[in-house]
Amino acid sequence: MKIIRWFFAAMLFVVFPTCGYTQDWPTHVIRIIVPFPAGGSGDVQVRIVASELSNAVGQPVVVENKPGGSGTLASLEVARAPADGYTLLVGSVGTHAINASLYKNLKYDPIKDFEPLTLMTIFPQVVVPGIDFKGKTFNDLVASLRAMGEKASFGSSGTGSPSHLAGEMFNAETGLKLVHIPYRGQGPAMTDLLGGRLQVMFPSIPDSLSYFKAGKLHPVAIMSETRSKLLPDVPTTAEVGHPKLLGSFWAGLYTTAGVPKPVLDRLNSELGKIIKSPAFIDRVEPLGFEARAMTREEFAKFNADEIEHWGRVVRAFGIQVDQ
Repeated sequence: MKIIRWFFAAMLFVVFPTCGYTQDWPTHVIRIIVPFPAGGSGDVQVRIVASELSNAVGQPVVVENKPGGSGTLASLEVARAPADGYTLLVGSVGTHAINASLYKNLKYDPIKDFEPLTLMTIFPQVVVPGIDFKGKTFNDLVASLRAMGEKASFGSSGTGSPSHLAGEMFNAETGLKLVHIPYRGQGPAMTDLLGGRLQVMFPSIPDSLSYFKAGKLHPVAIMSETRSKLLPDVPTTAEVGHPKLLGSFWAGLYTTAGVPKPVLDRLNSELGKIIKSPAFIDRVEPLGFEARAMTREEFAKFNADEIEHWGRVVRAFGIQVDQ
């Protein structure tokens, strides 16, 4: 009997603090750390989520931008935060997939140091010729670039970025040898594409949609398995004969490893309702984002698959960065 009483007492000691903590959570402000500058594609969508999450949990939810180090500064801050569910991270294809194989000595583990909450959005990349391109199709672009030879170049937002890796895949798929020109961000690269100093880029739809609407640039293919609702006349890379030429940016939400499961479940539930809501979808999809909520288990598998996929790409082209 003593053993039984001791067992139940121990169980009460373990369970009650967790239940009380969960019932009270949250009691103060929640922070969402964004590893991108304010106003960028990853920042816009999370500010919508933050506002709705604040309404759902009854506490302020503030967005803090902490760019730098290809997302490592923001990721490290959340990895080292208290495991209480009050600090979230907007993780991306860069911070939580590509960086795992890109950096020799990555200072955080994208799996062990975080709890996955949910995917937020996926935004496919597009093949976009520069303003001097006179053709209309993907094959026209390839022929034009081949005729230019070593003079042809593509721009990216930086070494190891999705737009860089897409360019390397494009080279491999088409047999071209375009010169890679890395920039410090997508904006400067797009400026040079518009200025005729680059021949092609591989940005995401949200980062280039305004140029398409203004008639300044014209995509020739979407690097996705399905066409975009916003660009219904633009074929996929599979349709133009290159089904392996796929690439998408994505953004999801994480918190620090070790946060109690009831808090994780509450966050996943509230975030899932927001991302699935017509209010969120109607605001982000016209910008080029595809809303995609997931369970925590689904998101963990998605993340692991992305690490494996992009790891193969990074290793295939021998790309590595010191940190």
